[in-house]
Amino acid sequence: MKLKFNGFLTLLLVLVTQITFAQDRTVTGVVTDESGLPIPGVNVLVKGTSNGVQTDFDGKFKIAASQGQTLVFTFLGMKTQEVAASSTNLKVKMKDDSVLLEGVVVTAVV
Repeated sequence: MKLKFNGFLTLLLVLVTQITFAQDRTVTGVVTDESGLPIPGVNVLVKGTSNGVQTDFDGKFKIAASQGQTLVFTFLGMKTQEVAASSTNLKVKMKDDSVLLEGVVVTAVV
């Protein structure tokens, strides 16, 4: 009887440990621009933490995040976007943030 009880307690401890560590999951995805081309080097951060990664050459990323957390995507020349980590496979399309110049004045000093 004591052996069955110890076995049951061990199983319960393993299940509780598994549930505790199962809170974080791996979120993967692809970051593209408006035309659908992948963007390498986009910073992907979990908001409120120091967890972060960069996208690879194909615009793909993989980061550990919990269900209610938000991912922040930043890249030079693109608008910063915040996306909820609700699914495990995200497709993020970043929008251009560039400003066109009206005119350029060139001066020379001799």
